[in-house]
Amino acid sequence: MVGRGKKICFAAVASVLVACALMVFFALDGVTENPKNLSDTQGIPAATMYTVILIIMTAASVALMGLGNLFQRLLRQQPFKWRVGWYAFTNVLLFLTSLLGTFVAAIYMYDSIAGVSGALLFALSVVLILIGVPRKSE
Repeated sequence: MVGRGKKICFAAVASVLVACALMVFFALDGVTENPKNLSDTQGIPAATMYTVILIIMTAASVALMGLGNLFQRLLRQQPFKWRVGWYAFTNVLLFLTSLLGTFVAAIYMYDSIAGVSGALLFALSVVLILIGVPRKSE
């Protein structure tokens, strides 16, 4: 991808990740602290903890992806291996966040439309990351 295509891809991945985090956040409504004992209200549900972790990881990974986009512009004249290496380094957190989000939404929030939408959007962000890998022709 060249110029505008990279900006669009960056914006697409960032917006998909933000939408994922919001979908998973809204799917938390009604999650109980202890599913085995509904009268037990002490503690924080595991799904809530994972969602907070996902939101923090999403913010960090989008920031790192932005730095990676800047590095890609600076490394335009460098060998292909350098560009792929920097892409992999700056997007590994994004990839792991997307995988974790897919699994958390699939395991804890599969019974709501927002949870299923979050899982599908996280899976879409994995695909967008793989589509954005630099190619030799660039």
